[in-house]
Amino acid sequence: MARIAQGFTRAAEHASGAAPRRERRVEDLLYGDVPTFMELPLARTRDELAGAAAAILGFGYEGVTIKTPSLSAPPTTSRPAPGSVYWRMGADDAPAAIRRCSLFYSIHHNGGWYPEIDREHSVLNGLRVVDYGDVAVVPENTAETLRRARERVADVIRAGALPIVLGGDHTTPTPVLEAVLEPRARPIGIIVFDAHLDLSQGGDPWASNEWSKVLESGKVRPENIVIIGVRSNRSTVFERQVAETLGVGFVTIDQVKDGGIRGVVADAIRRATEGTDGVYVSLDIDAMEPTLVPGQKAPEIWGLTIDEIMYALRQVSRLDLVGFDVCELSPTYDVHGLGAQFCARAVVEILAGLWLRRRSG
Repeated sequence: MARIAQGFTRAAEHASGAAPRRERRVEDLLYGDVPTFMELPLARTRDELAGAAAAILGFGYEGVTIKTPSLSAPPTTSRPAPGSVYWRMGADDAPAAIRRCSLFYSIHHNGGWYPEIDREHSVLNGLRVVDYGDVAVVPENTAETLRRARERVADVIRAGALPIVLGGDHTTPTPVLEAVLEPRARPIGIIVFDAHLDLSQGGDPWASNEWSKVLESGKVRPENIVIIGVRSNRSTVFERQVAETLGVGFVTIDQVKDGGIRGVVADAIRRATEGTDGVYVSLDIDAMEPTLVPGQKAPEIWGLTIDEIMYALRQVSRLDLVGFDVCELSPTYDVHGLGAQFCARAVVEILAGLWLRRRSG
């Protein structure tokens, strides 16, 4: 019993050296009851980005949505009726939902200490991370909305910080990558987790066909793009032919299950880093098994498991990242906030990887 008492006494002595909790503090709110991500400091202006290693940015844009297999709905459409099966909206509310569930990872809980990542150190130790608020979305003016997103991401890049974006639908990478690529002379690699290829053309110019637009920029080589988790018949034969003709790499979910996530990720990293200057990672949550990660805009049964994506995120987060986004959450269809919490945890993993990379020099 004396040994047990001594153990608690020593723990109390060590803990006394940590910053004490204040009885009261001003809440770290972005607006209303929505906290800043992880209750991190809020950067209200671009000047307040100075010294940040990473900045969280919300981009709650929802563009053209698939109403039926043969019809799409514009951004200004009314919401689908309750009980709608195929047509799902609500991604514009995703940044707020993710921020609310990021409270599970609040810096006020334990200063950013995750024993499963590092048993001794806080992953935010010496790492300044801020929340840069939301892009002001104009649903009836897509071009203006994307311009605003580009400008906000450009602010983050000019400050020397890593842009981490909470989407919206999978239009999200389009303006983010435009801002990332604009000042760069060398190409970058792209690793995407997604159930769909998103290589379509035609129709509405902003219908989540973001990889086509990135390729058209001429600053990303097709062979440096890898899409992991592809399945279902929502990806067209045209898109498959585009991928095969240009050399865009894609891995079906059965290839992941048969070959294992370790080999798939290793090959994706090899392709994305070959002759490139940094890697962009996009996580469309419909890559995940929807019974594990609910709240998906376009759910596809037979997806990645939590174990598989956590391994993948641990690997890609250690790369020289130039940007990260997580998108396609529809809080309307979420269950007890589990989908939103998953998105928040994905960001935590990216921040931990950034910290580990900086710590190792």
